[in-house]
Amino acid sequence: MKIIAMIPARYGASRFPGKLMQDLGGKPVIVRTYEATKATALFDEVYVVTDSELIFNEIEMHGGKAIMSIKEHDCGSDRIAEAVEHMDVDIIVNVQGDEPFTSKRGLEQVLAVFKGPDAEKIDLASLMTEIYDWKEISDPNAVKVVVDKDNFAQYFSRSPVPYPRDKNIAVQYYKHKGIYAFRKDALMDFYKLPMRALEAAEKIECIRYLEYGKNIKMAINNNEGIEIDTPEDLIRANKVLKETANPSVNNKYRNFPMVPKVIFGQGSFDQLPSILAPKRKDKAPFIYLVDDVFQKDEAFGNKLNLRFNDKLIYVSTLEEPKTEQVDTIVKNIKNEFTYQPSGIIGIGGGSILDLAKAVSLLITNKGSAADYQGWDLLQNKGIYHVGIPTISGTGAEVSRTAILTGPEKKLGLNSDFTPYDQVVLDPDLTQGVPKDQWFYTGMDCFIHCVESLNGTFLNAFSESYGEKAYDLCKEIFLTDTLSDAESRAKLMMASWHGGMSIAYSQVGVAHAMSYGLSYVLGTKHGVGNCIVFDHLQDYYPKDVELFKEMVKLHDITIPQNVCANLTDKQMETMIDIALSLVPLWENALGDDWEKIMTRDKLKDLYLKM
Repeated sequence: MKIIAMIPARYGASRFPGKLMQDLGGKPVIVRTYEATKATALFDEVYVVTDSELIFNEIEMHGGKAIMSIKEHDCGSDRIAEAVEHMDVDIIVNVQGDEPFTSKRGLEQVLAVFKGPDAEKIDLASLMTEIYDWKEISDPNAVKVVVDKDNFAQYFSRSPVPYPRDKNIAVQYYKHKGIYAFRKDALMDFYKLPMRALEAAEKIECIRYLEYGKNIKMAINNNEGIEIDTPEDLIRANKVLKETANPSVNNKYRNFPMVPKVIFGQGSFDQLPSILAPKRKDKAPFIYLVDDVFQKDEAFGNKLNLRFNDKLIYVSTLEEPKTEQVDTIVKNIKNEFTYQPSGIIGIGGGSILDLAKAVSLLITNKGSAADYQGWDLLQNKGIYHVGIPTISGTGAEVSRTAILTGPEKKLGLNSDFTPYDQVVLDPDLTQGVPKDQWFYTGMDCFIHCVESLNGTFLNAFSESYGEKAYDLCKEIFLTDTLSDAESRAKLMMASWHGGMSIAYSQVGVAHAMSYGLSYVLGTKHGVGNCIVFDHLQDYYPKDVELFKEMVKLHDITIPQNVCANLTDKQMETMIDIALSLVPLWENALGDDWEKIMTRDKLKDLYLKM
């Protein structure tokens, strides 16, 4: 199936004439849109189709492909139809020229519609976003769409549809987003069929398809981009572009939050009901996300003291948490409960703690968890969330990151809103952890310290926490003087201090490479770190030697040859994932890290594993 992207680009615009040629970070808006579309690598070809010689020449000057069209077209679809009439293509995607931040995810969603079970009856696909603000719902510039149970469009309107005559009925409103994917036949039909009354009245070209019996399948995408419709939009876009180009991941002065409340000690878990009581809102449940290892532990369940409509969700940790998993849990919560939950309680190891943080954030931030994988992308504070670790070492209870595997990468939701509002540290909860799991999570803590203490981002704050955690790890894993209770309590403290150390600096080579292993092979985080660290003598010689000593002392078998049978594509994906984690490499190897860690060198390292 041949898929192309077409970007209609009319020079004139009633609200902002010449907007597509306005400067956006040193390049015209239309060039930014073309490059963003091309960079998705989703299309066989990308074209700008325009009535302007100025735009045509600008695109060609930047190495792009442009097509001149006649000037008299009424809409972008007509302009595209003229351009593709004699092309051998199957699917044409219409990308709006005034959306320079067009995302790959949105384009993937609209194309995925043609791979679904009802693909055969779909003539075109488009996107919609959830809207809640009545001002936006009633704004005639925001086109609303009504869909059936299978998300097929029923009608588009500039008016609020449906009209809320009964205010007690909860209705989800959707705004139409201007990305379309057409089958060529449907597009050519549109081009040849005359406009009818409804389209003429609303001035919405999609209505023509409905009036002639075409099927439009809608996909939900809540990632808000920036459309350049006004000079004010352009100012905002330039600001966003500048911030994106200069991410402040390693600021000299880091104003990061800490967990505001923490309780520690054997038996402290019993205090949970009294901790939660002041936070409970009327008719609003607490949602408990709990490692399913506790599912048959009746005594543990009784300690939770569930009340009213509280909900307990047991979660398997056989796989690392995924963005899709977060989205599903959030959707189910919103569908089941009328009121926003009083809070999210995460009880388990690093996977559960990261999952709970992410769920609390996605309750209040629209879209998919995948939209927020990166640094400081979240716009809203999450709901109240409590972390209760039952395995020590990951530092997830204190970190500002919720690590998730998404459709394109494994990366954390890293923000000031991510840390827990309350943490309960009860060493009794870590009793009975299997030996290998205890070791791998403990080594995650040790590696946190090594990478922080040897990194270029190191400062006195992160150093003080890192040194304490490092010394505790050596005491726990290299001596036999501690009782079991002492060991569990000290590892809980090591995890906390190690997490604080990397919160104020960063991790390094082992974590970057481990993320690649996890994304491609599904390797659990702690195991992946150990597999990688075992081969990093060139980067952390003294500490790798200590690590090997710990492995031998505790009779642990580190998996070998996990990369032996990778396909070329899997290896390239693994390398891409690892190299995408720029702050980790900057911390490990400095500003010139790309000259040190080449693709070939990284491949050689993976092949040793």
